[in-house]
This record gives sequence, structure tokens and C-alpha cells, in this order.
Amino acid sequence: MLRTGRFAAVTLLAAGLLAACGKGTPITSNSPTPSPTATPGVVNEVAISVPNSQPLGITPYGTSYFYITENRASQIGVLSGTGSGITITSTPTPTQNAGPNGVVSGPNGLIWFAETAIARIGQIQTSTSGFTEFQLGNKNAKPTELTLGSDGNIWATDPGTDSIWKIDQVGAASQFPVASGSKPLGITNGPDGALWFTEPGRNRIGRLTVDGTNYTEYAVATHNAGLSQIIEGSDNALWFTEQLAVKLGRIQVGGQVTNEYPLTPAKSADGLVQGEDGNFYFTDPTGSAIGQFFTTSQVVKTYPTKTANAKPTSLTVGLAAGNYLLYFTETSANKIGVFNY
Repeated sequence: MLRTGRFAAVTLLAAGLLAACGKGTPITSNSPTPSPTATPGVVNEVAISVPNSQPLGITPYGTSYFYITENRASQIGVLSGTGSGITITSTPTPTQNAGPNGVVSGPNGLIWFAETAIARIGQIQTSTSGFTEFQLGNKNAKPTELTLGSDGNIWATDPGTDSIWKIDQVGAASQFPVASGSKPLGITNGPDGALWFTEPGRNRIGRLTVDGTNYTEYAVATHNAGLSQIIEGSDNALWFTEQLAVKLGRIQVGGQVTNEYPLTPAKSADGLVQGEDGNFYFTDPTGSAIGQFFTTSQVVKTYPTKTANAKPTSLTVGLAAGNYLLYFTETSANKIGVFNY
């Protein structure tokens, strides 16, 4: 499925596990026995109390909280706690049927989220839990994914008007049109300080400088790849998922797409993060799994969700009690999953 998922709020998620699952080193010369390494896998699923709320986006805030967009219920959920003490508290958006979608943590204690159905960007002040909504200057706008730019502003993709939007810290919005039919979707702040985003409609990767004056596109070799999410890697390159082609792509800041790695046995590839171990983890909504891509060997492993057909969509990295975890939305199962890598 091409990302009408996030666009129309019907998305899938599949994810992967991290590479820190090898066996210990043999004991030699009276060396101490190494501690056993936990087997990667989905260790918990936490249900959202509102039925069929369709959790879509997730972002960390501090070290103890995660904010979740509940697309169909038009709510924002807050996950807190660890282990068996995890709870999710949800609050309706100020406008009903807003279609909350992508979400990101910003400076000054603010959480920002896209309201795809009403052409607005929402803001939450974490200290007061107060909501504000900012109208975009085009009623046909469909803000979808968000990122914090190198300029300190929030940037949003808009497949509805083929645009990238800048929203400053007081909510003023500026529109930057990109190629017609590009349908921009995933977006991230790149290592060069520019915005990088996927263009599934034109099968290209887009780049826009934060002053809005320099827009460039770079072609992806695989046709109809179903470009989805994009992130900055630790190697100062950009990495992106190809949902239909089921591949992981890499593009340098100079615009060269250097690799497209097959993600077999995964059935799709959507959300994407890089773990503390340097490996990449992705959601596999079709296979209802989390995928793991080892950067050194290019080996791929997949780990099923506890609930069948959960359709994991977005994922993010967290830390609890010294354990590196992934938290991910299960759009069809109406749950938040926890993966220990």
C-alpha cells in the first residue's frame, strides 16, 4: 500500500529487532563469564481504552513519556510508566474529526501534531496540557508528517497540495510548493541542515533548504517503490523505506542513491528508526512484524507482533530501566507495542 495509509489514516506497521542478540564470548584465561543477552522480541502490548481509536504517530517526550496520535478517535494519547505499569491517557483534540497524524517533540516543552482532515497543525503545551490549533493557508492542505528543522521550526509534508509547510514557534505557517504529483510524505532534518522528504508520487527523494529557496529531486532506481519514511543515519546519509518494493534505501547528501537493500523476509516496510546498536528497525504492517536490518552484514530478521494482524505503523526509540526499547503503534490492534532489542 502506498502511503495513503498515513494520508488517509489507514496505515500499517512492521518492525524489526536490533542486532544485540548474539551469544556470549567463550571463557578463556579465567576471563569472567559475560552477562547473557536478552533475546529480541515484542515484550508488551498496551491497549488504548477507546475502541478502534487507530493509533498512528508516536514521539518521545523526555525520558518517561510518549505522545500518540489516535487518528479515528481524534485524540492525543500520553503513554507513561514502564513494565506492567504502563498506562495511556487520552484527550480529545479541540476540533472533532481532525484526523491527527504525524507528531513530533519540539523545543520549549511543546508537542506538535498534524491534523490531516482539517488542514491544521496542533500544538500541546506539556506543562499545562493546553491545546492550540493553527490553520494552514490552504483549505486543501493535508498535513501528514512532521519534523523539527535545523532552524528550530516545525516542517510538515502535505500530499494534498504537493507542498512543504514551515510552522514557526508562534504558529505562523509558510507554504513551499514542490513538484506537481509528488505527494510528499515522510520528512526529516538532514545532516546538511536541509529538509529531506520522500515523494512517492514521483518516486523521488526531495530536498529543500530551510530558507525555502533551493528545492531538488533525486530519482530512485526501483520503479513504483512506494517511498514512505526517511531518517538521518549515523553515517551522515539519509535512509528511507520503500513500502511496495520492500527495500531499505540510502542516499548521500550529494543526492546519490547508493544502495537499495531488499528486506526479505519482510512483506512491507514503513516506519524506520536506527537503534543504539547502529542497526535499523522498521515496521512491517503487512507482515504484522518488526524488522531488523544489520548494517554490517545486511542480514534481515523479522519479529511478529503478539497480536495477529496488528498492522504496526510508526515506531520510536525509548529507554526504560536501562533497557533499549522500541515503542510502536499497532493501528489495527488499537495498541502500543514494546520491543526489547
